[in-house]
Amino acid sequence: MDEVHAIRHEVFVVEQNVPQDLEWDGKDGRAVHVLAPGGGTGRLLVGADAAAKNGGDPDLAVLGRLAVLKTARGTGLGALLVRALEDEAARLGLAGVYLEAQVHAIGFYRKLGYQEFGPEFQDAGIAHQAMRRTWRV
Repeated sequence: MDEVHAIRHEVFVVEQNVPQDLEWDGKDGRAVHVLAPGGGTGRLLVGADAAAKNGGDPDLAVLGRLAVLKTARGTGLGALLVRALEDEAARLGLAGVYLEAQVHAIGFYRKLGYQEFGPEFQDAGIAHQAMRRTWRV
């Protein structure tokens, strides 16, 4: 978890000026994490944590805190991290994944099969868009 936190600190707190109290939300201990050492990380919320974030749907995991260091961007690492988290959601028997994409990343997620819905909104002073990808109804 030290490397997960170091990557997220560099990307979100240092690069994007996200306040530390917003980045460290207390859910990491209950989440599934993926880590590409020295390159990137992401997490998956399930159960009550996911339902509280995704509008109440217990059948959708929540993908978040996807962070790739500058040196690893453009290598396909982000897509590999997303697919690893999706694989875990499917293994857990969930119907799909919900996420809140920074608007500059909407195209990245569209290429991975996500569709946006609802209005754009602000989170930590950054414009976001709700998106989801489901594999069963």
